Amino acid sequence: MIIYDQPSANPDPSAQVCDDEFRQLFIKFCSLVCILYHKKLNLANIFLLVLKEDRIKKLYMSICEFDSDYEALKCFLQYDNTLHKSKYIKKYLNSAKKRKK
Repeated sequence: MIIYDQPSANPDPSAQVCDDEFRQLFIKFCSLVCILYHKKLNLANIFLLVLKEDRIKKLYMSICEFDSDYEALKCFLQYDNTLHKSKYIKKYLNSAKKRKK
């Protein structure tokens, strides 16, 4: 399992390399999703695709080298910490919560 930490004031060189590598892989994944859907998607819409479609989530986990769903989604949210405020994401999560009941 790979753990990507948020950049700190004085990280060690190996942490910087891991962070840079994750950022590059993440950007490549987002670009690939935009190409596949023939649209310019924002991060909130890409995150919704990752939540809704299992094949997109598997692609994301494969490209960014994650072992668990939790770690993959956590790093996605850490990349842009304003995603949880999106009304579309809240609406999807609330509807998924209602379907489980």
